[in-house]
Amino acid sequence: MKKEKTRFLAVIDPTRIDQWALQKAISIAKDRDDAKVYALLCAHSEAECDDPEELRTSELRRHTIWLDEIIASVNDAGVDIEPFVEWHEDWREAICNVASAGRIDMVIKRASGRPSSLASSDRQLIRSLKSALLLVKHDPSTDLQKVLVAVDFNASDENHAALNDAIIDLGRRIRGSNNTMEFHAVSAYPDSDKFVHPPDVASKLKIDRSQAHVRQGKAGDIIPGLANKIGADLVIVGNVGRRGFSGIMVGNTSEKILTDIQSDVLVLVREERIERSAA
Repeated sequence: MKKEKTRFLAVIDPTRIDQWALQKAISIAKDRDDAKVYALLCAHSEAECDDPEELRTSELRRHTIWLDEIIASVNDAGVDIEPFVEWHEDWREAICNVASAGRIDMVIKRASGRPSSLASSDRQLIRSLKSALLLVKHDPSTDLQKVLVAVDFNASDENHAALNDAIIDLGRRIRGSNNTMEFHAVSAYPDSDKFVHPPDVASKLKIDRSQAHVRQGKAGDIIPGLANKIGADLVIVGNVGRRGFSGIMVGNTSEKILTDIQSDVLVLVREERIERSAA
């Protein structure tokens, strides 16, 4: 049976000349036979006119031409990239719709705002997307030298345990056979009763003891602090999807730590399963 390709959706930023998300997608896909890249440009106009449909057609045509030019200007590796222009007044909702309809595995987007901040638009994507989300904060032409995975070894529920496994597996796959890349892991624990021995972490992840970090405190403080201290190029975190008031009012740890992390951040998502008793 033919293996299904991994699908990457690069979000084009119409306000910038340099397209970090697309460049990152190309750098990931260029050495893989199982990758498919889609470039998404969201378009919309609120201009008043006598024929709204003609305006829409004209704008879609103009944006399509511009997107083709953008792809041609950065795709030196000859990666197969499918352009996609979506007409929608809310680009965040458009991203979610396209990602869901296209069964996208990972959305790649340039982080909004400063490298050390997280804009509300990115927070909304984290809460809404069912795909993994890679937020690019730095020039994608730089090589990955240090990867940090954030895991919770005190998690006892199925959702967080599955996230731990997915985060560790992805970190290993990113490292691959590159023995020069540093692969770090961090686990925060709230009190001494929840302490996890660093050698156990190192053994589970098959990494050097010096790269297994266990710290007492809140994950929202520990993870970005360590990431910035070791100079991580990529941090992988997990987010158990939350809906309704709990997701809006409380917010998840992954959202909080993204504000202070200075490196690229990859958020893996797992939908929260809520068991309901029969009425």
